[in-house]
This record gives sequence, structure tokens and C-alpha cells, in this order.
Amino acid sequence: MAEKKTWKGGRLGPFHLGKRYKNVGVDLGRLYAAHNVHTGDAALVVMPGDRTDWEPGESWRLRATAESEPPYLALEVEQAPASGRLPDLSNMLDLLTSAVERLEKNEEARAHLTGGSVSAWKRWVGRMKRLLRSPRGLMVASLTVLALGALLLWPLFWGDSEGPNGERASAGALAVTEFPAPAMVDLDTASVPAITYPLPAKPFSDQAKAPCFPKSGEVEINGGCWVELAKRPPCYEDQAEYQGKCYMPVSAKSHQKKLREPHSVQP
Repeated sequence: MAEKKTWKGGRLGPFHLGKRYKNVGVDLGRLYAAHNVHTGDAALVVMPGDRTDWEPGESWRLRATAESEPPYLALEVEQAPASGRLPDLSNMLDLLTSAVERLEKNEEARAHLTGGSVSAWKRWVGRMKRLLRSPRGLMVASLTVLALGALLLWPLFWGDSEGPNGERASAGALAVTEFPAPAMVDLDTASVPAITYPLPAKPFSDQAKAPCFPKSGEVEINGGCWVELAKRPPCYEDQAEYQGKCYMPVSAKSHQKKLREPHSVQP
């Protein structure tokens, strides 16, 4: 297997590659500490080199389990090729076993594999850092800076804005204006749109705020109204994760509709 270029880290399938473990032997290839970008689980990733005695001919996805009480080992096959051959599976497991054996005395590798999952917040921060390192991320960051600059300079060209009571808003007040959420849940409709980052510390500007309507399935978190989903973590990337549950924000429009609805009065 020809090694065309040196891998410097990044995304590989569902894994984000981090530190490369050196001095593991040229016959093994390249060995990396990694994390699953969807679940945050720690992983090891082997990229075979031209001296590795293994050629990837089939795609498998497995899960290994070892329990101490009662003692047992299990190998679950989550995905296998229709014409899969057990010798190929055995060779793949042998290569992974060799990778672990060569890290047996590596304390850093032990800490990585036993450190638990990375939180949703850290995964999101990691995605943002990788995005900002890319050409697309730099373009988005530049446009954001230009937009904020225009927001600060607006009063200089067009005068101060007046508030609802005739009060003039300063440039600093405009700069801290709340931004709307990218999407909301409207309980009066059947559609359920999505957000793409962990649950924020305060409500979005267009999100329904407390008091919420528990009889409609709403719960209050950080002063905002949310709907708990049946999905449990790991949540999909378009859902908010909070304390082991998945949520979607309730739109302020749904509360306005409820307040306009007539209520019967008991005689």
C-alpha cells in the first residue's frame, strides 16, 4: 500500500485524528489518538502503510465488549459485507491488537482511552476551531467581523436609533443586541426545525421565555422554554444536548398565539 503523503491530522470517516503515536514500528503504519465526532468516544485509528501486511478489501464495523461480572467477552458485528470472509476479519483484529500491544507502556495512550467521552460543548468548540482553520471558516469569520463593524458604524452614518419610548440607543447597545436562533419549535405546527450547537446559557431573542406551558410539553431551562425529545444522547448534530437529554427551543410566536386564544370563563 503506497503512502502518498504525510497525514497531519483532521477528519477521517467519523473520527477526528489527534496526536500521532511515534515509534510503533514501520510495519504497523500510522497510529493516532482519535475521537468519534458524533459521540465523543475515545478511539485509536490505524492507517496502514506500504510495509503493513494487510490490505483493506472489505468494510466492517464492530463493537467489542468485556465484562468482569459475570465474566464474558463479546464481539458484535454492526455492519459486514454480504460476501465477508472471516480470515479478513481476523487479520483486521490482529492489526488492531498489535496497535494496542505497542502502546501498553504508553501512559498518554492509557489516559486517552480511559478518559471517557468528550462533552458536547468541547466537541462543538473543536468543530469551530477546525472550521476557523479552513478557508471556508476564515471567509465566514471575515464576513462576521464586517457585519459587526457595520453594526457599530451604523449610528455614525444614520444617527442614533430611537427606542420605543423615544430613548436613543447608543452604538454599544446595538452591538450587544441579541441575535435570533437559527430555527425554533412552533408547537402549533407539525414541523420540528433544528439548531446546531449545545443548549445556550440564556434564551434566544425569538425563543419563548418563562413562564412556560408544562401542559404543552414545555420545560424551563436557563430562563427559556424547551421541548424534551424522545431521542437520548448521543443527540443528532441538529439537536441541543443538556444534562443527558435532547431538546429543541420553543418559538415565541407559539406563546403569542396562546395568549391571543380566547379562554372560557366559569360562571
